[in-house]
Amino acid sequence: MQVSTTIFLLLLCYALIYVGIYHGHYSVLLLAPIASGLSVRTFVLQHDFGHGSLFRTAWANDWAGRLCSVLTLTPYDHWRRHHGIHHGSWNNIASRGKMSNIYSDCITVAEYRAMSTMQKLSYRIASQPFLSMFVMPPIIFFLVYRYPFDTPKGWWRERLGVHLTNVAILLIYATLGHVVGYATMLMVSVLVIYPASVFGIWLFLVQHKFEGVHWEADATWNSFDAALTGCSLFKLPHVLQWFSASIGYHHVHHAAPGIPNYLLEACHHANPVFHNVKTLGLRDSWAEVWSHRIWDEDAGRMVDFRTLGRAAPSS
Repeated sequence: MQVSTTIFLLLLCYALIYVGIYHGHYSVLLLAPIASGLSVRTFVLQHDFGHGSLFRTAWANDWAGRLCSVLTLTPYDHWRRHHGIHHGSWNNIASRGKMSNIYSDCITVAEYRAMSTMQKLSYRIASQPFLSMFVMPPIIFFLVYRYPFDTPKGWWRERLGVHLTNVAILLIYATLGHVVGYATMLMVSVLVIYPASVFGIWLFLVQHKFEGVHWEADATWNSFDAALTGCSLFKLPHVLQWFSASIGYHHVHHAAPGIPNYLLEACHHANPVFHNVKTLGLRDSWAEVWSHRIWDEDAGRMVDFRTLGRAAPSS
Protein backbone atom coordinates (compact mmCIF):
# COMPACT_ATOMS: atom_id res chain seq x y z
CA MET A 1 0.00 0.00 0.00
CA GLN A 2 2.82 2.42 0.84
CA VAL A 3 4.62 1.72 -2.42
CA SER A 4 1.58 1.82 -4.68
CA THR A 5 0.07 4.98 -3.20
CA THR A 6 3.34 6.91 -2.99
CA ILE A 7 4.57 6.14 -6.50
CA PHE A 8 1.09 6.59 -7.98
CA LEU A 9 0.71 10.02 -6.37
CA LEU A 10 4.21 11.07 -7.44
CA LEU A 11 3.61 10.01 -11.05
CA LEU A 12 0.18 11.68 -10.97
CA CYS A 13 1.76 14.96 -9.81
CA TYR A 14 4.34 14.76 -12.61
CA ALA A 15 1.61 14.00 -15.17
CA LEU A 16 -0.61 16.88 -14.04
CA ILE A 17 2.33 19.28 -14.04
CA TYR A 18 3.52 18.33 -17.54
CA VAL A 19 0.03 18.21 -19.06
CA GLY A 20 -0.89 21.51 -17.44
CA ILE A 21 2.24 23.27 -18.69
CA TYR A 22 1.75 21.75 -22.15
CA HIS A 23 -1.66 23.42 -22.28
CA GLY A 24 -0.37 26.70 -20.86
CA HIS A 25 -1.67 26.31 -17.29
CA TYR A 26 1.41 27.18 -15.24
CA SER A 27 -0.60 27.21 -12.02
CA VAL A 28 -0.01 23.43 -11.93
CA LEU A 29 3.50 24.25 -10.69
CA LEU A 30 1.84 24.65 -7.29
CA LEU A 31 1.96 20.85 -7.24
CA ALA A 32 5.76 20.89 -7.35
CA PRO A 33 6.21 21.06 -3.54
CA ILE A 34 3.89 18.07 -3.15
CA ALA A 35 5.90 16.18 -5.77
CA SER A 36 9.07 17.11 -3.86
CA GLY A 37 7.64 15.67 -0.66
CA LEU A 38 6.58 12.51 -2.47
CA SER A 39 10.08 12.22 -3.91
CA VAL A 40 11.51 12.29 -0.38
CA ARG A 41 9.01 9.63 0.68
CA THR A 42 9.94 7.52 -2.35
CA PHE A 43 13.61 7.81 -1.38
CA VAL A 44 12.87 6.59 2.16
CA LEU A 45 10.91 3.65 0.75
CA GLN A 46 13.89 2.88 -1.50
CA HIS A 47 16.04 3.05 1.63
CA ASP A 48 13.72 0.55 3.36
CA PHE A 49 13.91 -1.78 0.37
CA GLY A 50 17.68 -1.72 0.75
CA HIS A 51 17.26 -3.00 4.30
CA GLY A 52 14.80 -5.68 3.14
CA SER A 53 12.18 -4.34 5.53
CA LEU A 54 9.09 -3.92 3.32
CA PHE A 55 8.65 -7.16 1.34
CA ARG A 56 9.22 -10.73 2.46
CA THR A 57 11.54 -11.71 -0.39
CA ALA A 58 14.88 -10.16 -1.33
CA TRP A 59 14.07 -10.02 -5.04
CA ALA A 60 10.85 -8.05 -4.40
CA ASN A 61 12.70 -5.51 -2.24
CA ASP A 62 15.52 -5.19 -4.75
CA TRP A 63 13.37 -4.70 -7.84
CA ALA A 64 11.05 -2.27 -6.09
CA GLY A 65 14.13 -0.36 -4.94
CA ARG A 66 15.47 -0.24 -8.49
CA LEU A 67 12.12 1.10 -9.70
CA CYS A 68 12.28 3.85 -7.08
CA SER A 69 15.86 4.70 -8.08
CA VAL A 70 14.72 6.03 -11.44
CA LEU A 71 12.46 8.50 -9.62
CA THR A 72 14.99 9.46 -6.94
CA LEU A 73 18.00 9.61 -9.32
CA THR A 74 19.83 7.40 -6.80
CA PRO A 75 21.23 4.07 -8.09
CA TYR A 76 19.76 1.44 -5.78
CA ASP A 77 22.46 -1.25 -5.60
CA HIS A 78 25.33 1.23 -5.29
CA TRP A 79 23.62 3.33 -2.61
CA ARG A 80 22.48 0.25 -0.67
CA ARG A 81 26.04 -1.12 -0.47
CA HIS A 82 27.46 2.16 0.76
CA HIS A 83 24.58 2.62 3.17
CA GLY A 84 25.30 -0.80 4.64
CA ILE A 85 28.85 0.35 5.36
CA HIS A 86 27.41 3.47 7.00
CA HIS A 87 25.32 1.31 9.34
CA GLY A 88 28.37 -0.72 10.28
CA SER A 89 30.64 2.21 11.07
CA TRP A 90 28.81 5.48 11.80
CA ASN A 91 30.22 7.36 14.79
CA ASN A 92 33.24 5.06 14.86
CA ILE A 93 36.25 7.36 15.01
CA ALA A 94 38.39 4.80 13.15
CA SER A 95 35.98 4.49 10.19
CA ARG A 96 35.83 8.03 8.88
CA GLY A 97 36.76 9.45 5.50
CA LYS A 98 34.25 7.70 3.23
CA MET A 99 32.69 9.89 0.55
CA SER A 100 29.26 8.32 1.09
CA ASN A 101 29.35 9.51 4.73
CA ILE A 102 30.20 13.10 3.89
CA TYR A 103 27.20 14.50 5.79
CA SER A 104 27.64 12.34 8.89
CA ASP A 105 31.45 12.39 9.01
CA CYS A 106 33.64 14.75 11.01
CA ILE A 107 37.22 15.64 11.78
CA THR A 108 38.77 16.03 15.21
CA VAL A 109 40.03 19.22 16.81
CA ALA A 110 43.59 17.83 16.72
CA GLU A 111 43.29 17.07 13.00
CA TYR A 112 42.03 20.56 12.28
CA ARG A 113 44.80 22.21 14.27
CA ALA A 114 47.39 20.13 12.45
CA MET A 115 46.29 21.55 9.09
CA SER A 116 48.20 24.23 7.27
CA THR A 117 46.60 27.64 6.81
CA MET A 118 45.52 26.80 3.25
CA GLN A 119 44.12 23.44 4.34
CA LYS A 120 42.10 25.14 7.04
CA LEU A 121 40.80 27.69 4.55
CA SER A 122 39.83 24.94 2.10
CA TYR A 123 38.09 22.99 4.84
CA ARG A 124 36.17 26.07 6.01
CA ILE A 125 34.99 26.78 2.47
CA ALA A 126 33.96 23.17 1.83
CA SER A 127 32.05 22.98 5.12
CA GLN A 128 30.33 26.35 4.75
CA PRO A 129 26.64 25.62 5.58
CA PHE A 130 25.10 27.47 2.63
CA LEU A 131 27.35 25.60 0.20
CA SER A 132 26.87 22.19 1.82
CA MET A 133 23.10 22.52 2.31
CA PHE A 134 21.85 24.51 -0.67
CA VAL A 135 24.44 24.04 -3.42
CA MET A 136 25.79 20.52 -2.99
CA PRO A 137 22.55 18.47 -2.62
CA PRO A 138 21.36 18.90 -6.24
CA ILE A 139 24.92 18.33 -7.49
CA ILE A 140 24.98 15.04 -5.57
CA PHE A 141 21.67 13.79 -6.97
CA PHE A 142 22.01 15.11 -10.53
CA LEU A 143 25.73 14.52 -11.09
CA VAL A 144 27.62 12.62 -8.36
CA TYR A 145 25.21 9.68 -8.37
CA ARG A 146 25.79 9.24 -12.10
CA TYR A 147 29.24 7.84 -11.32
CA PRO A 148 30.15 4.76 -9.20
CA PHE A 149 32.28 6.77 -6.76
CA ASP A 150 34.25 5.15 -3.96
CA THR A 151 33.51 1.74 -5.45
CA PRO A 152 36.07 -1.11 -5.50
CA LYS A 153 36.46 -2.99 -8.78
CA GLY A 154 34.96 -6.09 -7.18
CA TRP A 155 31.62 -4.32 -6.79
CA TRP A 156 30.62 -5.16 -10.36
CA ARG A 157 26.89 -5.41 -9.55
CA GLU A 158 26.90 -1.95 -7.99
CA ARG A 159 28.87 -0.47 -10.90
CA LEU A 160 26.50 -2.07 -13.40
CA GLY A 161 23.53 -0.77 -11.42
CA VAL A 162 24.79 2.80 -11.68
CA HIS A 163 25.16 2.57 -15.45
CA LEU A 164 21.80 0.84 -16.00
CA THR A 165 20.08 3.43 -13.80
CA ASN A 166 21.71 6.16 -15.87
CA VAL A 167 20.44 4.58 -19.09
CA ALA A 168 16.89 4.37 -17.71
CA ILE A 169 17.00 7.98 -16.51
CA LEU A 170 18.41 9.15 -19.85
CA LEU A 171 15.65 7.40 -21.81
CA ILE A 172 12.88 8.77 -19.58
CA TYR A 173 14.14 12.34 -19.55
CA ALA A 174 14.97 12.32 -23.26
CA THR A 175 11.43 11.17 -23.99
CA LEU A 176 9.97 13.85 -21.72
CA GLY A 177 12.17 16.49 -23.31
CA HIS A 178 11.07 15.41 -26.78
CA VAL A 179 7.37 15.55 -25.85
CA VAL A 180 7.16 18.68 -23.67
CA GLY A 181 10.40 20.45 -24.55
CA TYR A 182 13.76 20.17 -22.86
CA ALA A 183 13.46 23.56 -21.14
CA THR A 184 10.16 22.51 -19.55
CA MET A 185 11.55 19.13 -18.56
CA LEU A 186 14.58 20.77 -16.93
CA MET A 187 12.45 23.38 -15.14
CA VAL A 188 10.09 20.78 -13.65
CA SER A 189 12.97 18.50 -12.66
CA VAL A 190 14.74 21.29 -10.81
CA LEU A 191 11.55 22.51 -9.10
CA VAL A 192 10.81 19.00 -7.83
CA ILE A 193 14.23 17.45 -7.21
CA TYR A 194 16.05 20.49 -5.81
CA PRO A 195 13.83 20.96 -2.71
CA ALA A 196 13.67 17.18 -2.22
CA SER A 197 17.47 16.92 -2.29
CA VAL A 198 17.88 19.75 0.22
CA PHE A 199 15.28 18.31 2.60
CA GLY A 200 16.75 14.82 2.25
CA ILE A 201 20.27 16.00 3.07
CA TRP A 202 18.83 18.13 5.89
CA LEU A 203 17.25 15.01 7.41
CA PHE A 204 20.44 12.99 7.14
CA LEU A 205 22.62 15.70 8.65
CA VAL A 206 20.56 16.54 11.73
CA GLN A 207 19.98 12.85 12.45
CA HIS A 208 23.73 12.17 12.63
CA LYS A 209 25.56 15.42 13.35
CA PHE A 210 24.29 17.50 16.25
CA GLU A 211 25.25 18.89 19.63
CA GLY A 212 25.59 15.94 21.99
CA VAL A 213 26.37 13.28 19.39
CA HIS A 214 29.09 10.91 20.58
CA TRP A 215 31.95 9.32 18.65
CA GLU A 216 33.51 6.13 19.95
CA ALA A 217 36.89 4.44 19.49
CA ASP A 218 37.00 1.32 17.34
CA ALA A 219 37.65 -1.11 20.20
CA THR A 220 34.62 0.01 22.22
CA TRP A 221 32.16 0.75 19.38
CA ASN A 222 28.95 -1.23 18.95
CA SER A 223 25.96 -0.50 16.74
CA PHE A 224 23.25 -0.43 19.42
CA ASP A 225 25.02 2.05 21.69
CA ALA A 226 25.85 4.13 18.64
CA ALA A 227 22.13 4.24 17.80
CA LEU A 228 21.40 5.75 21.21
CA THR A 229 24.30 8.22 21.35
CA GLY A 230 24.96 8.82 17.66
CA CYS A 231 21.47 9.37 16.23
CA SER A 232 18.77 11.90 17.02
CA LEU A 233 14.99 11.79 17.17
CA PHE A 234 13.91 14.42 14.65
CA LYS A 235 10.36 15.33 15.64
CA LEU A 236 8.51 16.70 12.63
CA PRO A 237 4.94 17.96 12.13
CA HIS A 238 2.62 15.13 11.07
CA VAL A 239 2.56 16.19 7.41
CA LEU A 240 6.36 16.27 7.15
CA GLN A 241 6.61 13.03 9.11
CA TRP A 242 4.39 11.37 6.49
CA PHE A 243 6.39 12.77 3.58
CA SER A 244 9.62 11.60 5.26
CA ALA A 245 8.10 8.18 6.14
CA SER A 246 8.93 8.58 9.86
CA ILE A 247 12.67 8.40 9.19
CA GLY A 248 13.05 11.06 11.90
CA TYR A 249 12.91 8.15 14.38
CA HIS A 250 16.39 7.45 13.18
CA HIS A 251 17.74 6.07 16.45
CA VAL A 252 15.24 3.22 16.25
CA HIS A 253 16.14 2.57 12.63
CA HIS A 254 19.84 2.34 13.44
CA ALA A 255 19.19 0.10 16.44
CA ALA A 256 17.16 -2.33 14.31
CA PRO A 257 17.38 -1.57 10.56
CA GLY A 258 14.88 -4.30 9.67
CA ILE A 259 11.97 -2.43 11.26
CA PRO A 260 9.80 -0.88 8.50
CA ASN A 261 9.24 2.87 8.59
CA TYR A 262 5.60 2.63 9.65
CA LEU A 263 6.54 0.87 12.91
CA LEU A 264 9.41 3.13 13.98
CA GLU A 265 7.31 5.53 16.04
CA ALA A 266 5.44 2.74 17.84
CA CYS A 267 8.73 0.99 18.56
CA HIS A 268 10.14 4.20 20.04
CA HIS A 269 7.21 4.67 22.39
CA ALA A 270 7.13 0.99 23.41
CA ASN A 271 10.79 0.79 24.45
CA PRO A 272 12.00 3.04 27.32
CA VAL A 273 15.62 2.57 26.20
CA PHE A 274 14.87 4.94 23.32
CA HIS A 275 13.29 7.73 25.37
CA ASN A 276 16.47 9.55 26.37
CA VAL A 277 17.98 10.09 22.93
CA LYS A 278 18.62 13.60 21.67
CA THR A 279 15.36 15.11 20.39
CA LEU A 280 15.33 17.87 17.80
CA GLY A 281 12.50 19.91 16.32
CA LEU A 282 12.42 22.00 13.16
CA ARG A 283 13.75 25.09 14.95
CA ASP A 284 16.53 23.04 16.56
CA SER A 285 17.45 21.55 13.18
CA TRP A 286 17.91 25.00 11.69
CA ALA A 287 20.48 25.83 14.39
CA GLU A 288 22.26 22.50 13.87
CA VAL A 289 22.53 22.98 10.10
CA TRP A 290 24.24 26.33 10.57
CA SER A 291 26.59 25.09 13.29
CA HIS A 292 29.44 23.01 11.95
CA ARG A 293 30.70 20.78 14.75
CA ILE A 294 33.89 18.74 15.07
CA TRP A 295 34.93 16.12 17.60
CA ASP A 296 37.06 17.11 20.59
CA GLU A 297 38.70 13.83 21.65
CA ASP A 298 40.10 15.30 24.85
CA ALA A 299 36.73 16.65 26.01
CA GLY A 300 34.78 13.70 24.59
CA ARG A 301 32.20 15.91 22.90
CA MET A 302 31.37 17.83 19.75
CA VAL A 303 32.40 21.48 19.74
CA ASP A 304 31.23 24.28 17.50
CA PHE A 305 33.68 24.85 14.68
CA ARG A 306 33.45 28.62 15.22
CA THR A 307 34.66 28.38 18.82
CA LEU A 308 38.08 27.25 17.67
CA GLY A 309 38.75 30.71 16.29
CA ARG A 310 41.33 31.80 13.81
CA ALA A 311 44.10 31.68 16.41
CA ALA A 312 44.34 27.87 16.43
CA PRO A 313 47.95 26.84 15.76
CA SER A 314 48.78 25.55 12.30
CA SER A 315 51.59 23.34 11.11
